[in-house]
Amino acid sequence: MAWLELPRDKAGFVRRECPRCQRNFKTRPSRHDAGMLQRLLAGYFPFENLHEAYTAEELPAWHCLYCGHRALPDAWLTPDQSAHVEQMARAWANHVRYEQLAYVQRTLSQNPRPTFVSVAPEPLPRPLPPDEEMLRPLPMVCCGEEVQASWDWDQPFVCPRCGAHHGGLSGRQQVHLEFVRE
Repeated sequence: MAWLELPRDKAGFVRRECPRCQRNFKTRPSRHDAGMLQRLLAGYFPFENLHEAYTAEELPAWHCLYCGHRALPDAWLTPDQSAHVEQMARAWANHVRYEQLAYVQRTLSQNPRPTFVSVAPEPLPRPLPPDEEMLRPLPMVCCGEEVQASWDWDQPFVCPRCGAHHGGLSGRQQVHLEFVRE
């Protein structure tokens, strides 16, 4: 059984790309990533009953860290991630098709004259490599999460989860949090 998940960097962040401005940022994996991947796979997988493939849970819209664009989770995949999901779905479909056709060969005593020969499919694609690029970590105080943004972005930020606006920082500045005892 092969697993499908979005590649993470060493700190555990997943790369996202805005469908409007095409800028990259990273967030922690979301519990909604699995539902989003399931919906994408179902769209490419011709043997699935689509109404059975979707989870009952509604997927929330996310916001672009830079331009604030709002879209459903499947819109935030990078081109490489999207191509990999499609490639994996098509490969799984080929494996299912092969198993359906090979069943006849395994049960030849019940059907001694098959009219086709099943051909084994290519192996499933390898997972995408881990993301290596490190971006600037930023705390999103509104949701208690951390994101990673481009080092050269000095405009205000938008929280990807709730859409709250945060003031910008210059690429040379860093945020230092200090706890003061009272």
